Amino acid sequence: MKICIDPGHSGPVEPGAVAGKITEADLNLAIALCIGEALTALAHGITLTRQGDITDTGLTCRAAVANDWAADLFLSIHCNSFSSPAACGVETYHYENSLPGQALATAIQAQLVELAYTFNRGVKSARYTVLEATDMPAILVECGFISSAKDRAILVNPEWQRKIGHAIANGVQNYFG
Repeated sequence: MKICIDPGHSGPVEPGAVAGKITEADLNLAIALCIGEALTALAHGITLTRQGDITDTGLTCRAAVANDWAADLFLSIHCNSFSSPAACGVETYHYENSLPGQALATAIQAQLVELAYTFNRGVKSARYTVLEATDMPAILVECGFISSAKDRAILVNPEWQRKIGHAIANGVQNYFG
């Protein structure tokens, strides 16, 4: 299968959430690369919407990469943030009323929850641009809260990035049956 992985945000132009000197964009890319490695090992074709910093801050360009490549799935990888440092957890979004998206989000969330590294915030629907503008089942994973010291310690750890990436890949595999 062909899977497009979108490491959300990008470098100095649009870093996403920031905690100290750690940017969401950098964490998203590290986790996305781990997902790509795991999916390639499972014989899936992969492409990434970015492999470094990009200057385009529009979100439809990311969906266009997946659509132009005729991907079978679209995975957008993010880290959450909130004003309260107590907020933590992992959650996976799908486009509202998308049954394939909901099934994919459920399969991925289940694998992430099995890692037991943070609170299970569940599967949710949303009208995010990257979910709406894709022609294939699409999900957006918030891998944890960069604003939470506990979640952040996990998210910056390369071994945990690998575990999270592999869990997402296993969720994709389970989705395909």
